[in-house]
Amino acid sequence: MRMRKKAHLEERMERQSARLIERPEEHRGRWRELLDGCEEVRLELGCGKGRFTVETAKAEPEVLFVAVERVADAMVMAMERAQELGLENVRFIDADARGVTDWFAPGEVNRVYLNFSDPWPSNRQAKRRLTHPDFLRLYAAVLAPGGEIHFKTDNRDLFEWSLFQFPKAGYTLRDVTRDLHANGVNGVMTDYEEKFYSEGKPICRCVAVKGDTLSARLTLVRPGPEHKGRFLEYRQAFLDAGEVCGPLPGLDFAGDGEARSADGAAGTDTVAVKGDTFIALDRAGKMVGVVHIRRAALEPVGGHIDLAVRPDRRRRGYGVELLGLALAWCKDHLGLEAARLDCYDDNAAAGRTILHYKAELTDKVADGEGRQVRRYRVTV
Repeated sequence: MRMRKKAHLEERMERQSARLIERPEEHRGRWRELLDGCEEVRLELGCGKGRFTVETAKAEPEVLFVAVERVADAMVMAMERAQELGLENVRFIDADARGVTDWFAPGEVNRVYLNFSDPWPSNRQAKRRLTHPDFLRLYAAVLAPGGEIHFKTDNRDLFEWSLFQFPKAGYTLRDVTRDLHANGVNGVMTDYEEKFYSEGKPICRCVAVKGDTLSARLTLVRPGPEHKGRFLEYRQAFLDAGEVCGPLPGLDFAGDGEARSADGAAGTDTVAVKGDTFIALDRAGKMVGVVHIRRAALEPVGGHIDLAVRPDRRRRGYGVELLGLALAWCKDHLGLEAARLDCYDDNAAAGRTILHYKAELTDKVADGEGRQVRRYRVTV
């Protein structure tokens, strides 16, 4: 719903000129000079009427808050709120978020807030979402090492989509929740948030921490006897979820064949194809997933890459992250220009993971049991 035009907007904006930064690029690398004793610089993209902005700034006077808002009718209310509280640690920018690298020097921002951003639900508009990888890489360019993005939304579809995007741009996810206020109000609310909360609508939130590599969370290692305990714990996670832990080549930790199988996808004839198997470990050394990379795709079913993520780590972007590492390995070590990725037609989650890498559906074929399999081509 469009906000109604505010009366005397120009005069009200003029009265707040001291808080409005008209040429933010002139402050690049020097934002801390605007606040004596400044300890951090934080950026809020889409501050709306400014309730979250001013209440957070009031609680942390040593932090400089820079709030960006394209709707002047909303921003003037945010600036007036800051004036009423006598805040000296808030500045405002009327511009598009794509300009962040022009406004801030590398490492100058400590935290980015994305509160209830426009979901842009159409797939054709995905690049306009503020959690699209293109935007996330812009934020990474100005965030300090270990800098954070705090993301809140009432839109569950946007949230689930975004959880896949953060790892692709090299961020580690933590504090993921789909009902932030389940046990009462948690943190400073925006105006929209208070309305949603009063209606009983759950709020989703996560924190994304800037990383330094393609995968901020996972490391691929070749399995060895020293990883047996990790594998047994990994397998138990499947049993606890009532699932079968599908074995892959190279995981014969116990020496009794419990983790070993011949190459080939389900329903296909066993074919001798050389491949490489890796386990994915998180920073705590826990086994999160497995990936097997074939030197050649099988016919009719069995692409270059098979992967699995333990059930209790799903829906956090690990599959996308793991596939990205596998595709990079195919390019760097096998010299592939494109990889074939297969998934069953009814496996929607696997299909979404593959499509994150601009996959092209080439055809559908039946496996040995008659199940339909989608075959994709992905440029690496």
